Amino acid sequence: MSCADDLTTDDLNGAVTDQVLERVTAGEGSNTNLWGQIDKDNVTGLNLMEPSSAPKVIKTWDERLDDEDYVESGVDDDLILHIPFVSSLRLRTLLLLPPAPGHPHRPSRLRLFANLPHCPDFSDLESMTPIMDLDTSMPPAGIRRLPDGRRDVEDWGLKVQKLANVFSVTLLFSEAATSLKSTIYYVGFKGDPKTQHMDMSKLGQVPAQNAADKKVDEVKEQKGAGYTTIR
Repeated sequence: MSCADDLTTDDLNGAVTDQVLERVTAGEGSNTNLWGQIDKDNVTGLNLMEPSSAPKVIKTWDERLDDEDYVESGVDDDLILHIPFVSSLRLRTLLLLPPAPGHPHRPSRLRLFANLPHCPDFSDLESMTPIMDLDTSMPPAGIRRLPDGRRDVEDWGLKVQKLANVFSVTLLFSEAATSLKSTIYYVGFKGDPKTQHMDMSKLGQVPAQNAADKKVDEVKEQKGAGYTTIR
């Protein structure tokens, strides 16, 4: 069992390398795209220009850059998306495609909540403490570009130790750059599905006594230092 998920950066007093911060944020495990684990029929939202549009941002990886389907806020720039999963998950990365930095409809603040049983109202969330409160005015460090020059989706590293057993995520976008509209084109997640399948080919094998013999998964994580936490 790994102890990484029990640690936080507060325990380390800041005197750590970037590699250690990545390990504390990520723990051990895979970083699988969780599109297939999202309960797409029950993705909902509040203050949407088109009330039933919330599922439009849950796209396959190949469709992630499609800007024809999106959600846009209604009366102001506050926008809630409530995303349930079909089973409990460990979340590691939030994938987002908002408008480009400086675009008037790019929200500059994102508050993330977990395990709410249904889509909350704005007043409910204002009285709750989010798990993460992010400054999204700029992408995190290391934003990818495709060969044709287009922006790829943004990878926002999550606090895995606080998102180890998640059945829903609620995202509150707000504070659009220079307008009273917030727009989001794509939302996805990476992490660990809790459903484990036994590899029958490994039955009867004896684990190596030396822990150094264990192959380490090559998991590339975005560290939290690449973006600003508001609170």
